[in-house]
Amino acid sequence: MAKKLEEPHDRSDFFKSLGTLMAGFVAMRVEDAVTGAGPSLLRPPGALDEFDFLMACTRCDLCAKACPQDSILQAGPGAPLAANTPHILPRNMPCFLCTSLPCIPACPEGALVWPTRKVGDEVLEGPAAVKMGTARVKRRLCLTWEHEDEPAQPCTTCVDRCPYPGKAIRMGEAPEGELPHPEVIADFCTGCGLCTFGCPSPNPAIVVDPRE
Repeated sequence: MAKKLEEPHDRSDFFKSLGTLMAGFVAMRVEDAVTGAGPSLLRPPGALDEFDFLMACTRCDLCAKACPQDSILQAGPGAPLAANTPHILPRNMPCFLCTSLPCIPACPEGALVWPTRKVGDEVLEGPAAVKMGTARVKRRLCLTWEHEDEPAQPCTTCVDRCPYPGKAIRMGEAPEGELPHPEVIADFCTGCGLCTFGCPSPNPAIVVDPRE
């Protein structure tokens, strides 16, 4: 009789264990797919690491609705795991790093969190701590490099548009008679894409690589 009384409890434990195992298996498959493909979308400010972000995001679109600049878009069906998740296309509309970052409190599930990070001895918080990605200069497309044999006023648009000029991007030193070129300081670059948005080159000479 005692054995019969224990059966329901044993079966319940069995199915709980099976459910946990299945959930773990699905999570591992999703993580493998995410890490295998690598993050290819520029996420909104405060996004968790890609795997955690995909698991937490409910595709509710509330962060996009909270964005005053309409910078946040929903991903299309091309990437099944990321379909309908929020991302930013900086060449179309960059992140303007609003002081209050309204997209973050709009997220009900914690897929976006208030950013803080440390660079050396400096503690960054809020917009300055955002790390969506890192800007990268494409030398062959940059107008400054294109006209380096004809020294004149260098193009400084990317530096001028940066919310942290001189800190996240600056015009590097150049030998006498040569034009200085833009250089990105990766640790302080937020990946907002304002540089890409403002670049006058037909094909942007500066792009943002999403955070790894």
